[in-house]
Amino acid sequence: MRTFGLAMALVAAWSITASAQNTEGKQGVKVDTSNAPAKFVAHRTSKIVGMAVKNKANEDLGKIEDLVMDEAGHVHYAAVSFGGFLGFNNKLFAVPFKAFTIKNDPGSSSYYMELDVSRKHLENAEGFPSDKWPDFNDLENRTKWDKFYNQAGTKTNTSTNATTKP
Repeated sequence: MRTFGLAMALVAAWSITASAQNTEGKQGVKVDTSNAPAKFVAHRTSKIVGMAVKNKANEDLGKIEDLVMDEAGHVHYAAVSFGGFLGFNNKLFAVPFKAFTIKNDPGSSSYYMELDVSRKHLENAEGFPSDKWPDFNDLENRTKWDKFYNQAGTKTNTSTNATTKP
């Protein structure tokens, strides 16, 4: 009986540790806590905008240029800049915010956004210029972006009247 109790305690401890490795916050963005301190890690929007975007192969995919949220304050998309040369001719891409995982850069206190796509996949994405934003109220646009980034199961607020101006 004592061995059974010890085994149950170990299983409970393991499940708590396993669930802390990759948690999903209120906005649906996954936060990798495997390298982070065992405390609440908050990220201000002023720090997210400008944050580097990398893929799982640690390739640079650009940076977060802006966030798109609904009138209730829920962030639905990030505008990611990618391409161009020295910041010129960069296109923006509407990426579902739930597609990102916030990662801690090992050996430092800085963070980056991880997006599970290859550079080639992003090169084939439909982007937009910074002076001609798409209509984020258009359900067809949101469905297309969610599907492209494998986020088809995400909940899309169809009643929002969010206005996005550059």
